[in-house]
Amino acid sequence: MAWRVGVDIGGTFADFAALDLESGRLSTLKVLTTPTAPGEDVAAGLRRLVADEKLVPAAVERFVHGTTVGVNTIIQRRGTRLALFTTAGFTDMLELARLRMPDPYSLFCERPEPLVPREHVFGIAERMDAEGQTLTAPDVESVKAALAAARAAGCEGIVVSFLHAWRNDAHEQAVATLLAELAPELFVFRGSEVWPAIREYERTTTGVLNAYVHPRIDAYLERVEGQLKAAGIAAPLLLTTSAGGTMTAQRGRRDCVGMLLSGTASGVVGAGVVAKAAGVPAVLTLDVGGTSADVALLIDGVPAFGSGQTIGEFPLAIPTVAVISSGQGGGSIAHLDAQGVLQVGPESAGSTPGPACFGRGGARCTVTDAALLCGILGQGELGFGAIAPDRSLSELAIAPIATALGVDAASAAEGVLKVAISGMLVEIDKLLARAGLHASELVLMPFGGAGPMLGALLAETAGIRRVLVPPVPGTLCALGALAADLRRDTMRTVLLPLEDAFWSPIAEGFAAIAGEAEAALAEMGGAGESSLQMAADLRYRGQSFELEVPVASGLLEKPSAEALASLFHAAHEEAFGHSDPGAPVEVVSLRAAARRAAPPVPMPRRPLVDAVIAPEKTIQLRLEGGWREAGLYRRVQLHPGGRLSGPAIVTQSDCTVLIPAGWNASTDELGNLVMEHI
Repeated sequence: MAWRVGVDIGGTFADFAALDLESGRLSTLKVLTTPTAPGEDVAAGLRRLVADEKLVPAAVERFVHGTTVGVNTIIQRRGTRLALFTTAGFTDMLELARLRMPDPYSLFCERPEPLVPREHVFGIAERMDAEGQTLTAPDVESVKAALAAARAAGCEGIVVSFLHAWRNDAHEQAVATLLAELAPELFVFRGSEVWPAIREYERTTTGVLNAYVHPRIDAYLERVEGQLKAAGIAAPLLLTTSAGGTMTAQRGRRDCVGMLLSGTASGVVGAGVVAKAAGVPAVLTLDVGGTSADVALLIDGVPAFGSGQTIGEFPLAIPTVAVISSGQGGGSIAHLDAQGVLQVGPESAGSTPGPACFGRGGARCTVTDAALLCGILGQGELGFGAIAPDRSLSELAIAPIATALGVDAASAAEGVLKVAISGMLVEIDKLLARAGLHASELVLMPFGGAGPMLGALLAETAGIRRVLVPPVPGTLCALGALAADLRRDTMRTVLLPLEDAFWSPIAEGFAAIAGEAEAALAEMGGAGESSLQMAADLRYRGQSFELEVPVASGLLEKPSAEALASLFHAAHEEAFGHSDPGAPVEVVSLRAAARRAAPPVPMPRRPLVDAVIAPEKTIQLRLEGGWREAGLYRRVQLHPGGRLSGPAIVTQSDCTVLIPAGWNASTDELGNLVMEHI
């Protein structure tokens, strides 16, 4: 007997997926998160799995975990007190940033406050030129003076990030070594260690983010490892990463930024597993949790990747699954702005106090409360029975909004849902415009606790005619954790012309980062064959941004500048509708990703039996400005081939699915609920 367990911690619920490898049975579970006692939700979920699903802890061979501890630490600004040691004369780097305001159209927009205040940034007398040659060696006395000031300020860690360290990190290494000798009680990160890329602001900020969350992540991982040991689980703790892979907890303690968007990426990975099995080539994923709605694209089951995501107000340079987020989750709070206009989010009630209907002290109306008042929720259990929603509390919470708008509670609740969907649509339009796709070409796959109840309404608004709801949408992120490969990304900035004359250093750079990635993958262990993917960040000379272009291994066997340039021109044409084959091209950075495939998650198929499914009973739904009758179904009723028509509600342990009027639905052989607009 052997088990694999995936866990994803969200803003409101902790999701679990446990796979019994002997029987192929997949068990899923939700428990409320415990923000005041991080990690206790993991222990609580394991106890439930042992009691309810007969999980055998000693038989767990793979335990994969995604957590929001890091990203929440940044958003809530509860990280450690840091000092930044940078090149003398550049101590205003974090303050100046890129001289861009977060909202250029707001008269009241404020510049984001850096995570390291100006008084904790210290200039070190050192200088490296742009070619990596030493102009001024690091001055030991200036390091000692900065260290004394950092200690006096109560700093717990130091980030060392010098100019041009992407080209030559010798000065950073020398200062980090000196600090380890002089101040062993302080932890030290180097900017070029975290992400050795050109552009000092982004490199430094990524290093600061890594150090800022390090103590909390380190302590959290220690607690979780202790809980696994206490539960009798001997399998090593693996962590999901922002790039859709996994890494060991040991590496995660140093590569903290690598797991900041892990939960979001896990959901997209899980959606990719479902999309591949269902044979759906182009999918728009919609992950609606307690705090946000995250959208991403899947082509042939593979997510788009990119860098340049933001965490809170700060750029994150590392590669991630390309996801766009909006602040409309199930726990997002509805309110009236200064002009009396109804808004939803980005503030969220989370799990504590949670939506008003949870009865945990929340007093403000959320998207969940609005769905309850419209009759969408309240027809079955929430969160595997963890919550019994109280409609009267939702009515009290929405009363101030309804009174101010001059409407009844149900009308106000319907308005809240429409505003939330409008907010999601704005981000979807951005994503599709960037990808050059039209909504009608895509299938929407909603998941997360709140995705399936809003998915069809969003699809109707966006012009998407087909919606696919996976069998376990509320715990798909945990399923994605089970399916995530071991992965290690490396990169190196080279900044060279794309010409055959410079092909030797380009090929040598690829060989070096490929070796680093494969060595790191071997260090993480695991069974099975590994694979290597490479890419180059290219641009036309004079551009200030790059495009990532995949590089096949065959291109590196001989000088192939012209072939790689042709790939870049095609990518530029596809992205921007323009290319200039006669213009010189530059190679900015080289990338490598080594991965070892995770054991596949079985997707059993059952024969289709064509039949119309009768509803369990008739209920009242508030849709399109009025109450109307709708059928109520249980997901377990919907055998493969079973058909039904909207308006209808389908309840299951991890979520609720809304099928509006004008939509038909059927269950496919994999258990997916497929909705088609009539």
